[in-house]
Amino acid sequence: MNQQQPFTFSLRLQDFDLGRLPISAEALRADADLMAQAVSQYYTEIFRGLGGTANVAVADGAVHVSWYPQTGEPRKLLLDHALSLLRRGNYRQADPILQSLLARFPDDPEVLYNYGMMLSDQRQVEPATRLLQHLVEIAPDHSHGWTALGVALSRVGQRPEALRAFQRALEIDPANAYAARNAAAIISETNPAEALPLFEMAVAVLKDDQQTLLGYGTCLLNLGRKNEADRALNRCIEISPLSDTAEQARVTRTKMAHASMRSAVGGGLRPEKVQAER
Repeated sequence: MNQQQPFTFSLRLQDFDLGRLPISAEALRADADLMAQAVSQYYTEIFRGLGGTANVAVADGAVHVSWYPQTGEPRKLLLDHALSLLRRGNYRQADPILQSLLARFPDDPEVLYNYGMMLSDQRQVEPATRLLQHLVEIAPDHSHGWTALGVALSRVGQRPEALRAFQRALEIDPANAYAARNAAAIISETNPAEALPLFEMAVAVLKDDQQTLLGYGTCLLNLGRKNEADRALNRCIEISPLSDTAEQARVTRTKMAHASMRSAVGGGLRPEKVQAER
């Protein structure tokens, strides 16, 4: 690596999450030197742990980092490492890497997309939405960015706005199965017939996705197609029987079975039950 081209970034201390440090936030805020030392050590350990050398300093209310990897292009190394952590569900370690990349590359679509999705998955929806909205502003044809924005918006109940984001994603890429699934989930609340083709497209691509199968099965059930609904819900359960989604599918199948039993006996109370209560 050319030592003249390190990975460098600066982050205001007020934007740093003091909860990452082993010392209480109150103690750190009360002692500027202690805070500077703790934050400096935090980033030093992170970047030296990635290999190479790191220079970290705190000045003018910000932490300033320069990292010299042993080999390779710094941005790619950091992003690949962050994505590897995300795939393992290690959000806590991925967060500072992505935040560092964002500080250095605030308009990088890959950084905005992955960091925005990570924050959304952690239910940090406000910062996630901010990053994802910036993403689609600078990359308006980023179909997956629109999908991620729609998911974040739906998580705070902004369903009309979320639906528009999913529909925009599908305009850009009609084969975006995740956008189709999420759009269908919203549409099916009021118009299951309109939602069904979107669910069918999503299921064709996401054959083993439990959330897709649950939505598809529920939509079929609302349309009175009980046998098909039961097959979809049963498949949902088979994929991962102990998941929360599988439990939702079981509850839906139970309700469907009870409804079928009531229909078979004509509904209402059985005559012997009425007689017993007199």
